[in-house]
Amino acid sequence: MAKGKRQQAAPWAAFAQGGLLALGVYLLGLLLLALLLVKGTVPERSAFPAVAVLCVLAVLCGGLVAARRSPWGTLPAALLCAVLFAAVLAAVGTGFWQGITWTGRGGILLLCALGGGVLAGLLGGRRRGKRKRK
Repeated sequence: MAKGKRQQAAPWAAFAQGGLLALGVYLLGLLLLALLLVKGTVPERSAFPAVAVLCVLAVLCGGLVAARRSPWGTLPAALLCAVLFAAVLAAVGTGFWQGITWTGRGGILLLCALGGGVLAGLLGGRRRGKRKRK
């Protein structure tokens, strides 16, 4: 391999890293939210809006990582990461709970995940290198 050239990573690795980061941020945020709910710091009526904001922030973090490391464009990479995160949410939701209404709060969480992906795609522009002068 020539000196100074980096080998391009596989495209799926960027999406795996972004998806795992999004899931990790989401799960750690849910643990913190549960602790705050038990302690009484956060009232129960604001639990779902906090989960929705947490969903957006988790996908935003994972989408930014996927957008920066993917060879594709920023918006398609961030949206693919968001779709993967939403698919995991839907799979866990249908696998463990009975009677989930996706037109209610479950659908809002999926829309929050997709919104976080769009936001990551818009904010995750490529770093521009310094131009060489002649």
